[in-house]
Amino acid sequence: MHHFCVENQCYGGQCQNLYIIILAVVSGGILCATLAVVVWLLVYRRSKRRRRSRRQSNLVASSLVPPSWKVFTIEELKSISKNFSEGNRLPGESKTGGTYSGILADGSKVAIKKLKRSNYQRKKEFYSEVGRVARLHHPSLVSVKGCCFNHGHRYIVYEFIVNGPLDRWLHHVPRGGRCLSWPMRMKIATTLAQGIAFLHDKVKPQVVHRDIRASNVLLDEEFGAHLMGVGLAKFVPWEVMQERTVMAGGTHGYLAPEFVYRNELTTKSDVYSFGVLLLEIVSGRRLAQADDSGSLQSIFEWATTLVQSHRYPDLLDPVISSSSSEIPEAGAIQKVVDLVYSCTQNLPSMRPRMSHVVHQLQQLVPSAPVVEQAQL
Repeated sequence: MHHFCVENQCYGGQCQNLYIIILAVVSGGILCATLAVVVWLLVYRRSKRRRRSRRQSNLVASSLVPPSWKVFTIEELKSISKNFSEGNRLPGESKTGGTYSGILADGSKVAIKKLKRSNYQRKKEFYSEVGRVARLHHPSLVSVKGCCFNHGHRYIVYEFIVNGPLDRWLHHVPRGGRCLSWPMRMKIATTLAQGIAFLHDKVKPQVVHRDIRASNVLLDEEFGAHLMGVGLAKFVPWEVMQERTVMAGGTHGYLAPEFVYRNELTTKSDVYSFGVLLLEIVSGRRLAQADDSGSLQSIFEWATTLVQSHRYPDLLDPVISSSSSEIPEAGAIQKVVDLVYSCTQNLPSMRPRMSHVVHQLQQLVPSAPVVEQAQL
């Protein structure tokens, strides 16, 4: 009888241990399930936010897509440009392939940029790059209508801007055209700056243009600026870029020194290029031209001598003085030139943002237009 009780107690102790184990397992399971639910809720909320953000970004992207973006066939381009006839060739540099005018079926006029043949870029990659650029829409950007890829030959179709490239108006005014007055030049500078600021601040991820220069700025019938070639620098052969790099006196033309020497490219590189172009707009001088002795002199070598002597009116394009009554005061010219030198500092961190440049230009010229940003 006594022996049975001892056995019974041992058996009861084993049961107690079993209950503890079961309780621990159940408690652990409940804890794990609770943690799993908490983690799932956190992941669900985060993915919901991401989906909402993606939907919003897709809405932004769709709001930027021009309605007429399409892929053209080579037969269509030949038809609208009269087989790329010389009569349809537009003025400008032809080293990258040339630009031709054309008329679409709906009667709208376009410009067809013909790029050099490439054996390295695939059709899908080309369409992807051009499509990304076509989604950017702003009043100061030349809109992309479409493109064509034909056996390595690449074409980009742009809207036609009636008064053509800025460099023609600065260096050889078209027949029957008028010289650019000071207010017109400030309007060009301001609207151009607004387009670049849009690329830098309103587009996500931000876009670096890479190739801001006078021949890439087109003027409309009211002489507002439209920047073309966004993303086009990727398609331009390196040899052509090199030709634009080193000017007289070892200067780098429109290209920022950090890009030339270290291949570093940021939005501040665009600011540098804009500063060089702004001096070209003010002075009407080419980036390099012969001085009195016949040797080539860079635009900054020429300008710095005048700035150090405080001869700001002498920086002004002579055609303004000879053909316009709207001659700016020396102080106004000085402020624009100060902005030029601010934009072309050697250290990128010392250059202003393009949004600040826009603000400065609007302060300098109260009547300068305020171009509405695209709705994002």
